[in-house]
Amino acid sequence: MTDEYQRQPYDSALKSLLDDQASEMLPEILPECALLGEQNAEIARTNLRPDLVYLIQYRSEHHILNLELQTNADSDMTYRMLLYHVELFGKYRLPVISMVMYPFETSLTEPIFREESGSEILLEFHHRVLRLWTLDAVQYIRKRVVSMYTLLPAMKGANASLLLQAINEMELKYTRTDFVRHLVRFRTILRRSMTLSMQDKQIVENHMDITYDSLLDEDPEIQERVAKAKIAGQQKAVLDFMEVRFPSLIQVAQEQVIRLNKPDELSRLMKQIALAPDESTARWVLSTFAA
Repeated sequence: MTDEYQRQPYDSALKSLLDDQASEMLPEILPECALLGEQNAEIARTNLRPDLVYLIQYRSEHHILNLELQTNADSDMTYRMLLYHVELFGKYRLPVISMVMYPFETSLTEPIFREESGSEILLEFHHRVLRLWTLDAVQYIRKRVVSMYTLLPAMKGANASLLLQAINEMELKYTRTDFVRHLVRFRTILRRSMTLSMQDKQIVENHMDITYDSLLDEDPEIQERVAKAKIAGQQKAVLDFMEVRFPSLIQVAQEQVIRLNKPDELSRLMKQIALAPDESTARWVLSTFAA
């Protein structure tokens, strides 16, 4: 399993949260700033794309904020941030504030890129770092900053009582649809949290399972994941069956089955392969399902 695959749920949760709550969250993430607009930034001449780019008002002046979301340490982070910074400044001709948010505790190098020639520093670039696990969860509860509640499980000072209070306040504030979206992200962060005890995690998980299980099933992202898992299971079943009955056709079957993403198609294919009397018939059946 690749690092990128492991990071994907957390990156998606954080990005979707900022998509929904940027105007409320950015002043908490970067004090003295206000959101003016989100920018769809394409980085020229590289294969890199910034996570989140915003036009903001910072200390009474227009700035560009580049906010990167990292769930693990990256030895190339300072270099990547330099590339983003230069390209964004070139595109917008505004001061750029470069920041990386780390939700989970990890070892980090100094957030400085230096290019040196002997004892001479040719270039030095600094970016900002936000370590969520160093933030105090209690302060957000006291100030009722509900937009930050999804991130509370990653912060210090969080416990079961505080998180259950946060869930209750989110339910009171948001519509049913929005609450479900926040709850899904909240649970994603909760499960990876390194600041909570296992006992506190279990208490909150049990509460969510008992109180909101049916509600969470309504979330489109969960429904999509369940649907994809069902299709993947059907694809595997067809291929396993082919490997037993017609092993010489397994490569052809793999090429065909991977293109089928509808449960009824995969079901029909399984039935027709099961009824095929010989290999030539099975090969013909596979060809009828070709894209």
